[in-house]
Amino acid sequence: MKNLSLIITLIFSSSLFAQSTQLSPYQKKTMNTERFARPVNTGVNHTLLILGSAWETSPEIGDEVAVYDSQGNLVSSIAWRPEQEGHTGMAIWGDDDLTQEKEGMVKGETFSLVLFDKSEDITTSLEVKQFDRGDNVFIKDGLTVISSISTSEVISQELELFQNVPNPVLDNTSISFYLPQDGNVRLTVSNSLGQEVITLTSAEYTKGMHSLQMDAKSMSTGVYFYKLEANNKTITKQLTLIK
Repeated sequence: MKNLSLIITLIFSSSLFAQSTQLSPYQKKTMNTERFARPVNTGVNHTLLILGSAWETSPEIGDEVAVYDSQGNLVSSIAWRPEQEGHTGMAIWGDDDLTQEKEGMVKGETFSLVLFDKSEDITTSLEVKQFDRGDNVFIKDGLTVISSISTSEVISQELELFQNVPNPVLDNTSISFYLPQDGNVRLTVSNSLGQEVITLTSAEYTKGMHSLQMDAKSMSTGVYFYKLEANNKTITKQLTLIK
């Protein structure tokens, strides 16, 4: 493949940029997602590259690509940009062995891709027609290069609660959720005994992705559960607080 070594160098650099405080303007733009939250940077990742020539119909500015593990947890997201010859580089984050919750992927687990079309406000699954290297199986420090991909079926956009970032938590963390329609949202945090310790919000929200900050400075070390109640549904995830 023409310039494949250069492309792979580019994508490996892209998979590490989330760990750096020195971000290029291009990297900042790709991190500026509106539909999907930023996944947890666990320091362990698998590199994914979708070649610019792989698309039957190329995404547009404002569209976003996301990767989910086999349990429906977000493990990578990026805002599509036309720079870099249209190549899409992503770091698929692995699980952190130091926490009880599952923030990322484990060895041998399969991942799937979705595309958010901003102009149409729809999410579709992506079907990989050809891998140039690797496949959709997670391996630490692995590499997957996709050379042919297309949109598949439209996915119903449901209430979604994302893993808090960062995790584990030292002092503060961000909790994000996607609301498929306007409605009342209640987001609370409870300790391991089931006692509610924080009400982060209880208010009306508009459709879309929202993020809230949790100040954990006065909280004790341990495992906590944060619960989202909205649209007659409830989703719970857990976080780890360390001092």
